[in-house]
Amino acid sequence: MSTLVQIESAVADLPAQDQWSLLSWLQARLKAAPTVQKPVSPGRPTWLDEVRQMREACSTGKPGTSVEQLITEIRS
Repeated sequence: MSTLVQIESAVADLPAQDQWSLLSWLQARLKAAPTVQKPVSPGRPTWLDEVRQMREACSTGKPGTSVEQLITEIRS
């Protein structure tokens, strides 16, 4: 039996008031927890956003289009 199933089973056996108390406590803990951000290399997200915006603006490229083909379409 997995831990999650065990937890769900234990919570289901609690009275409704205790379930609400547990939910409130968990929500407070989650709000207080620091958010983890993935490290991002500088410049890359901006470049990807620009390409996405260009594709949307001029219908250039389709999903799966090679970068070389996309650049050729943008240049023309």
